[in-house]
Amino acid sequence: MSKGVGIEVVDVAKRHETAAGMVSALAGVSLIVAPGESLAVTGPSGCGKSTLLALIAGLDVPTEGTVSVGDQEISSMPDEDRARLRRHETGFVFQSDNLLPFLTATENVSLQLSLDDREGANARGLAILAELGLADEAAKLPDQLSGGQRQRVAVARALVHRPRLIVADEPTGSLDPDNARGVVELMLAAQRASGATLILVTHEPTVAGKLERAIALRDGRLA
Repeated sequence: MSKGVGIEVVDVAKRHETAAGMVSALAGVSLIVAPGESLAVTGPSGCGKSTLLALIAGLDVPTEGTVSVGDQEISSMPDEDRARLRRHETGFVFQSDNLLPFLTATENVSLQLSLDDREGANARGLAILAELGLADEAAKLPDQLSGGQRQRVAVARALVHRPRLIVADEPTGSLDPDNARGVVELMLAAQRASGATLILVTHEPTVAGKLERAIALRDGRLA
């Protein structure tokens, strides 16, 4: 079992320069997530949810404040070090599955391991697809899968390298209620089994209610 990492966000602000002037996406947000915890980040569109997730995932850095993942302050890391951390320690699930259309489900899932030249990449991809109930879809291309199946393949891709942190940005936004419920339950079951930390952005109360804890953002601040 992998061990989840703790997250600490301290007085984080994020501002963007736009044609209309400076825009504040986050203002003075502080947050602690325990190792192995599942946390939902909720709030209306434009409140800063995705910005906060991007900072925690190391996709961006704050204008002010610090973000630490485990014992590493990622907000002060060089870009290449944050990229390395993302590649090996973090699993990503987004609203769009972003599967490569010319690769099978197995190839999509195992691609990251193959790029790292890890032995048994294809076998690991097949194994996790089977664990997630997708063994019969392993050889299919994305356009041969339903929307729910595609998103489950995306979950498998996020978990294949046994990440310590899973980040999910509106992973059910493009799914009908039945498929949305199935994907969230699948993700939570896999997260509990692995011991990873899960941070999930959603505007849906029913999705947020399935996680251990939820926080709400309003206008870039914790509500």
